[in-house]
Amino acid sequence: MDHGDQGKFSPRKWAMSDLKSIVDKWQTFMYKNRGWNALYLENHDQARTISRWASDKPEFRTLAAKMFATFLCFQSGTVFVYQGQELGMANMPESWDVSEYRDLETLNHWEELKEIVGSDAEALDIARKEYQLKSRDHARMPVQWDSSPNAGFSTGTPWIRVNDDYKTCNAAAQVSTAGSVFEYWRSTLALRKDLRNIFVYGDFELLDRQHDDVFAYSRSSGDQKAVVVCNFRETPITWAVPPSVKLSSAEVLLSNYPEVDVTQEKLVLRPFEAFVVSAKTE
Repeated sequence: MDHGDQGKFSPRKWAMSDLKSIVDKWQTFMYKNRGWNALYLENHDQARTISRWASDKPEFRTLAAKMFATFLCFQSGTVFVYQGQELGMANMPESWDVSEYRDLETLNHWEELKEIVGSDAEALDIARKEYQLKSRDHARMPVQWDSSPNAGFSTGTPWIRVNDDYKTCNAAAQVSTAGSVFEYWRSTLALRKDLRNIFVYGDFELLDRQHDDVFAYSRSSGDQKAVVVCNFRETPITWAVPPSVKLSSAEVLLSNYPEVDVTQEKLVLRPFEAFVVSAKTE
């Protein structure tokens, strides 16, 4: 969705309409054709979700990581959680030089680009920014287990540097810590399992297809229905609840903010706000 005209490492602003089309296509196609989806956002060939598609700024990082967990986990299929995703691990810092990268795709592109553009500072800077967003190395950095040297990954020298943020973002700091990304993932997967007749096997319906900032969908089974709402932006966004969805007396099942008010016909969603609510069928 964010590959430009010149390939992966050329810029393109991704569009919510593209994401909605992709998800809607596979959620409905697989259901109608007795297929099964593999649900993932990260793997060893993809950069970290919060850095690439949202924001890893300190004030938004945890919210964004929880929002993506909410977005993914209540779709139909098998959920794959890539190592470190459950901690909200981020891409390597923007301050790191290209020499820190190890991925041949990135390094070869850099050498080829220099042959083409020479010392064109603007072209080289654009490439550096794209590497920082999309390089495969971001997902191949050592998993951050604790705050000890090398994040507890190894007593030797890792093949690539540990992210600078390992002392605060690590498993030891998050497991059993209320409010952490790890514990939110636990809650998300537990809710999915408890209501699997809805979230695993139920019908999928994309809501408000035209909205450019909010991804919302419903899952239903018989007279049971749940609605998932995700604000993909780091700013407050107004979302008008579709007429077919009744949230005024809905029960909030999960959210990444402590308090959620869904009683209004128009909701002002906070930065990267996400929630799951039970809903009445129309």
